[in-house]
Amino acid sequence: MRTLWCTLIFCIALSVLHAQSDITLRGIVKEADTNTALRFVSVRVLESRTSTMTDKRGAYVLRLRRASVPARDTITVVYSLVGYAPDTVHIPLRDATIDVSLKERAFTGAEVVVTAEDPAVAIMRRVLARKNKQRDSLQRYTYTLYTKFIVNTDTSTASRGSGRGDTTTFSILESFSNGYFSRPDRYFNEIIQRRQTANIPPQANFVSFGTNLNAYDDVVTLLNEEIQSPLHPNAIDDYEFILKSSIEDDTVVIDVRSSGDGRRAFNGTIFIDQRANVPLEMRLVPNKAVNLPFDASLQYRQRFVVIDGVVVPEALSLTTSFVADIVFLFSPRLDIDIETFCYDYVINADIDESIFEQRRVEINEQANAFDSTYWRVNQKLPLRAEEAQAYADIQNLIDNPDSLQATFLDNYIGPITRTLARLDRRPFSGFEDIIRYNRITGLYVGAGLRFRPDTAVELEANLGYGTLDKRGYGSVKSTFFLGERQKWSLDASLFSNLQRRDDPNIVRTGLITATTFLFGNDYGDYYRRAGGEFGAGYSWGQLRFIRNDLWLRPSGIRLFVRSEDQSTAVASNVWSVFRQGANARDNPAIFDGTMRSLGMTLRLDYTPQRLITRTGMMLNVETSQPTLLPSAFTFTKATWIGVLRMKTLPLWTLDVVGTFGWGWGDVPPQRFSSLESSVSGLVVGSVFRGMSVKEFYGDRYATVSISHNFGEVIPGILRIPDIASFGIEFILFGGVGWTAFRSEEHRVGKECSASTAFCCSSD
Repeated sequence: MRTLWCTLIFCIALSVLHAQSDITLRGIVKEADTNTALRFVSVRVLESRTSTMTDKRGAYVLRLRRASVPARDTITVVYSLVGYAPDTVHIPLRDATIDVSLKERAFTGAEVVVTAEDPAVAIMRRVLARKNKQRDSLQRYTYTLYTKFIVNTDTSTASRGSGRGDTTTFSILESFSNGYFSRPDRYFNEIIQRRQTANIPPQANFVSFGTNLNAYDDVVTLLNEEIQSPLHPNAIDDYEFILKSSIEDDTVVIDVRSSGDGRRAFNGTIFIDQRANVPLEMRLVPNKAVNLPFDASLQYRQRFVVIDGVVVPEALSLTTSFVADIVFLFSPRLDIDIETFCYDYVINADIDESIFEQRRVEINEQANAFDSTYWRVNQKLPLRAEEAQAYADIQNLIDNPDSLQATFLDNYIGPITRTLARLDRRPFSGFEDIIRYNRITGLYVGAGLRFRPDTAVELEANLGYGTLDKRGYGSVKSTFFLGERQKWSLDASLFSNLQRRDDPNIVRTGLITATTFLFGNDYGDYYRRAGGEFGAGYSWGQLRFIRNDLWLRPSGIRLFVRSEDQSTAVASNVWSVFRQGANARDNPAIFDGTMRSLGMTLRLDYTPQRLITRTGMMLNVETSQPTLLPSAFTFTKATWIGVLRMKTLPLWTLDVVGTFGWGWGDVPPQRFSSLESSVSGLVVGSVFRGMSVKEFYGDRYATVSISHNFGEVIPGILRIPDIASFGIEFILFGGVGWTAFRSEEHRVGKECSASTAFCCSSD
């Protein structure tokens, strides 16, 4: 009995000590005169590096570990906001609720003096000079990041009300992550805790807006738009700076205006600390040249802090609102609010550079288990009442779907779109592996799976049946990844399928399905193959998203050995909506036989599935030699593609794509190359020609394609209604190409006549 009481007393003591280990401060900060909530107020404990900020209703919560302020009975809390006089509060070292009012600081108006340039320009020169010095000294840093992502919409779109008029919280995503930065522009965030409303699957919560959004950098990238920062090296020439306070003030207010709409830039206000020549806060909006979808409004607000002499982002607020008019049927309103807070910086920390070869955001295993204690101790921005209610309401709707205020879209369109989306992500390999349509198989039905039974192994399997040719198809592939970062790989595959001899990444399978079903027009050229392949590869660079939860490194090399029996596939007439009874285009014959070959693929900042960078190249080499491997074919073929992007004017870009191919020996028809790249009048890439019978074939070829993007010169700058909203751009493109055969006897049919092609068109 005595032992039981001792154990109980010991547990109670531990609980008391644990309760005393953390101090919680909370409250609301308002403007003294108007009593309105103040957002972005910094709340700091002087005796510790602990800090937080207020949210848009002025609320804050700060949890302080007692061990961080040893041998003290009181602490000093400082409340500060640019443009307001700071307030200091001394309180006992215990939990407290402190509401504070800040008085707006009266900035002295700038004295009107006629000079060659505004005094703000001289201040900005000093700020830029200090930034250049930091660029030389700052190599890397680490930090901890809290991110909150909130989507509000109208009640009809959300299908529920919240008691706040026509505004309802649709979804909330939150996360804590460890962040890493290394020059020149490498970022990595590892999410260690996350939570989200029940209508968002956990695997979709990759929310982590870290220091990669930094207005102290030269460029800020928003929605793939590169916007020149007011602290760009050319800012003095490209921006107008106007001093709005006295030159004598320690903190000065500077109005920022882009010199024109000829480049993507910001307008707004910067608060500068003249003593240190650092920005304290920026309040910005994009100028007219920035093309935001649906004419969305966007407000960018960022606060900075100096850590160990280095200027780094501390807090970021992104607010955007737009109405999406969708085919004139309905117009959902979306209000997106993103808040971040960065803290616990370590400047020039030791970082394993290999972490930057992962995806920019990775999920730590511990993030998959919700830790309420972690959230209680580390919460930086308190949930507003309506946000806490949204968590509960959405969970209730998931648990009780019959209570949903159903609409036509919810009842009929919603299930279809959700099912299609589910079939296009893991474990499925994509919708095109489930159903497709072409002139060889007719309607193809099947299933494709891709999954990882182990972190080092990935398995892919496809199985299907062609209703027109009455054949079964299948393939299986296993990839084994080596090393902690999985840059080395070994793969093996077996297959019996229909292979395209043209490049399947130019005209995708989904487009062929659509055009064949509607018009009976199938762009692809096919042959049958059955066999196997083994490969070994090494890749490098940061993982980039390709499609359907597929990530690849931008550069890599792969060696392979392949053995397959190849045979001609015969085309048949297929049913189509608008051209019933039309004859199908003949499928070009190949040389049947067993091909065994060795090959190599080298990629440098390039992937054939998706253009992830605008400057890169890929080289493919394949050789089939009976002296190396028993094979019915004797040839070698090399192909190369290179892409390059150049800026011609701030809003204009020129893309140049060059391709080259060369064959040695008796290159069979299944390895011929075709230059046509359009189908059913739909242009794909820099098109040469697209005909029912392809003419531009060869075992040797060269092309150069150019594409000049004039941006929104007409719809954007002139703001033509209902056109600029959809981001329509003016593009001029064209190309020149050449194909040939090694000798006359290598031509196979009239489809393979040597030729030259030229095209120049505009869209």
